[in-house]
Amino acid sequence: MSKYLERQFNVAPSKANVLIGCIMVPMAGLGCMLSGYIVQYFRLNCVKKLKLAVSLLFVSLLLTPMYLIYCPHDPLVGVDSSYPDRDGNIWIGNFTEIEPSLVGSCNAHCICSESEYRPVCAEFTNGKQLSYYSPCYAGCVQQYSQMRKVYNNCSCVVSSPKVRVRRIKKGLCESKCTGLLGFLIIFAPLSFCTFAVGVPIISVILRTVDYNERSFALGIQWILVRIIGTIPAPVLFGWMFDVSCIRYQSEPCNKESGNCLLYSNKLLADLFLTFSIIGQALAMVILTCVLMFYGESLQDEPLLEIPLREVKNGVEIDESTKTDGLLVTAAPLLQ
Repeated sequence: MSKYLERQFNVAPSKANVLIGCIMVPMAGLGCMLSGYIVQYFRLNCVKKLKLAVSLLFVSLLLTPMYLIYCPHDPLVGVDSSYPDRDGNIWIGNFTEIEPSLVGSCNAHCICSESEYRPVCAEFTNGKQLSYYSPCYAGCVQQYSQMRKVYNNCSCVVSSPKVRVRRIKKGLCESKCTGLLGFLIIFAPLSFCTFAVGVPIISVILRTVDYNERSFALGIQWILVRIIGTIPAPVLFGWMFDVSCIRYQSEPCNKESGNCLLYSNKLLADLFLTFSIIGQALAMVILTCVLMFYGESLQDEPLLEIPLREVKNGVEIDESTKTDGLLVTAAPLLQ
C-alpha cells in the first residue's frame, strides 16, 4: 500500500511508509480488540459471529471506492508530453501522428543519455510546474548551483513575457493534489473492518470443531490463508503495477526495460478497485452460503453443570448435597 501512495499521490517512500504504519497498525489492533470485546460481551453464538463477519465485510465493500480518489500524474516532458513551444504551451497525451520524444530542437546541441534518469522540476511564476527527464534533456548548460540548489540557463524551459521561470530544482515536481487526506480518512475505517473480521471467524472455527482437532483446524486455516492470500498477493500487486506502467527506463547495455518511470494512475486505481471488490464480494458470498446451508447445524459446545466439590481433612465433600450448596456452570474438564 505504501508504493500505491507513492505512485498515486507522488509521496516520498519514507513518508508513505510512515503514513501507512501510523494508520494501519493502530486500526488493526483496535479492530481486533473491539470485535473480540463484542463477541465476548454479547456472548454471540456461531451464527451471530458469522453475521458480524459478513457485516464487517459489507462495510469494507462500501469503503472500497476510496481507490477512486487519486491524483493524475504530472506530465513528464518528452515522455507523455511535448516540449513547450515559444509561448510555453505543451501537448499532453493522445498523440496520433508523432509520439513525444526526449530529443527536441531545444536540446539538440546536448549529448544526452536516456539511461541517465535524473528528473528536474521547473516552477513558473503562475504556479505551473513541469518535470523534465534530466538536466541534459532540459537543455541546462550550466552546472548545478550547490549554494542556490537550482539549475540555470535551461534552453527547453521556456519563459514568456507573461509567465517566467521561478526556479529549476532537482527531483520530480511535487503534486499539488489534495486527495491524499481524503484517501487516508477512508483508509482508516477500511483497515479497522478488514482486521476485525478475523476474530469472529477464528472464534467460529474453534467452536465448531472437536476440542482435540482445534490446533489442526487452525493450521489448515493458515495454510489456506498463505496459499490463497499472502503468497499470490505480492505477485498480483506487482502485475498491476507492471500493467499500469506507461514508460520504462531503457538500459544502455541491453534492450531490456529498466525501472518504470511513469504510471497510469487511473488504470492503477481501477485495477486496485476491481480486485478489492472481487475479493471482498467472494468472501461475503462464501460466508453467506455457510449461513444458509449450515446455519441450523452450527451449534456451540454445550456447557455442563458440574457440582462444586470441596476437600476437608482429606475427605471430598459434595457441595451439591448441602442445602446451601452452589452449582456452577463450567466447561467439561479434561481427563
